[in-house]
Amino acid sequence: MSIRDRAREALYGAMNTVDGSPASARRATQLAAVTANAAAEQGHTGTAAVIAVAGAAAVAAEGALSNYVYPPGDYAGFREEQR
Repeated sequence: MSIRDRAREALYGAMNTVDGSPASARRATQLAAVTANAAAEQGHTGTAAVIAVAGAAAVAAEGALSNYVYPPGDYAGFREEQR
């Protein structure tokens, strides 16, 4: 395996989860949570709130702008099908 292949696999692994779904929203959530927690522990509650809102906005933007199509399958829902 060449260095180029290893770099491609590492980059793909950082951008996606094991099942192939995008991981950027989850990574943004984790980063915002850790940073907001650190800011709150240091007494910067206003900064923590701004960081948390920025993380939520990043996740909302990623969800709104992504073209990710969920794989077909039976997903849980709130409707009961009539038989």
